[in-house]
Amino acid sequence: MKILNLYSDWKWTGPIEPILNLAKILSSQGHEITFAYGLPPYETDRCIHAYIDRYQLITETRFRLSHVLKWNNWSAIPGAFHDLRSLPSFIDAQQFDLIQVHRSHDHFLGGLASRVSRKAPPVIRMDHKRDSLHPSFSNKLLLTRFTDGLITFSQRSMTLLRERFGFPLARMVIVNPALDLNLPDFHRPYREMRTAFGLPEKAFVIGNVARFQKYRGTERLIQAVHLLRDRLPHLRLLLVGRSGEIKESVEAPIRHFHLEDRVILAGYRVDDYFDTLATMDCFVFLTPGSDGTARALREAMALGLPVIVAKRGMLPELIGEGTAGIMVEDTPENLSEAIYQMAADPAKRHALGEAAKAHAEQAFRLDQQVRIVVSFYQKILAMHKA
Repeated sequence: MKILNLYSDWKWTGPIEPILNLAKILSSQGHEITFAYGLPPYETDRCIHAYIDRYQLITETRFRLSHVLKWNNWSAIPGAFHDLRSLPSFIDAQQFDLIQVHRSHDHFLGGLASRVSRKAPPVIRMDHKRDSLHPSFSNKLLLTRFTDGLITFSQRSMTLLRERFGFPLARMVIVNPALDLNLPDFHRPYREMRTAFGLPEKAFVIGNVARFQKYRGTERLIQAVHLLRDRLPHLRLLLVGRSGEIKESVEAPIRHFHLEDRVILAGYRVDDYFDTLATMDCFVFLTPGSDGTARALREAMALGLPVIVAKRGMLPELIGEGTAGIMVEDTPENLSEAIYQMAADPAKRHALGEAAKAHAEQAFRLDQQVRIVVSFYQKILAMHKA
């Protein structure tokens, strides 16, 4: 198959790495993948362009693929017109079998270009949203006029897409978000990091990885640590990540509850990210980021960390509805009780860690994801031809 991927962003954010991992495996299996993406407006190393070569794909940067097209963002309009003029002829010249889109802007461009091109390949949208696609007028237009297939990551999202848009079940598929579990980072010995973070030898370390925006619920986790101040004096919370809202969402609650000695801000980790994860005794995850696939949670499970998750969104599905972790309604009281159970019962903690690792190795396999995606592509192509 010849597949054109359109991605209307230049930033290296949550969804892009799993998208490129999938594209790389598809390419290695003989499918011809062209990945079109936006170039950064300024020099930065946190962009797709800085990493794309390692995925060995055919790349295309002739299109503007603006990050967003809104009524009040007039500067993006010339780029959109440029792409709409160029894309149909590009599709016909390259004879793509289908177009894979990921964001609303590239969905609009790819969908319209497909419909006016002579080749008219089917368009498949991958839904990366935390709460699935919002039932807005623009999304209804995209899904009813410019979509031949939908890939989503959970049963909950599939149900929402059916309820919100009436999208046919026959043209949807659930694909578990995947990890490249063959990477050395999931198997190598990990460096000792407790000294680097100033953690006491006997500390019981719970961790969270996130972009610490207000909606992520970190304040509730900090309050749970406060409730355990006397019951678990050796408890430490290790927070990995950063955000423009970290002062309000993290630092202010720490000061309010006087937990400066109990909460460690590890910042954004790159080279020692997996070493930092391995430092944790338990991983807590409350709200997925905007891409909705909870990558940090899946990585923690693959490392064999016992996990506590909120009963929110697709998180229960990611831990097998409770078979590979503890689910709670994430009030501070419920969180504190779940954390105490983990700290007080090493045998249970070990069993949950083993269950998390086994579930990750079965459910988050990249080869399994690719097999389902290829089968779905073939199904949509057959339906399109018919």
